Amino acid sequence: MDDKESYAWANIFIAPWESRVESMSQRAQVLGLTQMEKNETLIWLKDDKEYCRWLFIEDPADVQAIRNVFNNDDNVSSPSCYVVVKQPDPSDDRGDIIFDMFRLNPDSYLWHFNRVSTPPKNK
Repeated sequence: MDDKESYAWANIFIAPWESRVESMSQRAQVLGLTQMEKNETLIWLKDDKEYCRWLFIEDPADVQAIRNVFNNDDNVSSPSCYVVVKQPDPSDDRGDIIFDMFRLNPDSYLWHFNRVSTPPKNK
């Protein structure tokens, strides 16, 4: 993923919830998917069947929030569950606000899928 795409994803992730929902819905539509929102989880559907879901964790030190991801059977039984975590990482100077994206699926329940960031403030 190039910087432009990374910044685009991160800008979606930092947006207020309503804007994030709308932007994610637009991304789903580009892929021929529809979006459903359930309990602050975004579920992308293909032919009315779950294709993937998106969860957002603001504080990676919130152990209960992390546990809730894995304690929810809907998350672990999803074909693909993306967990987006706002990540404080002062060693990474690629951007201002960093998000790690993890993918859970039957092959791996802790796969570091990608890292995106907002543009650096000094650029």
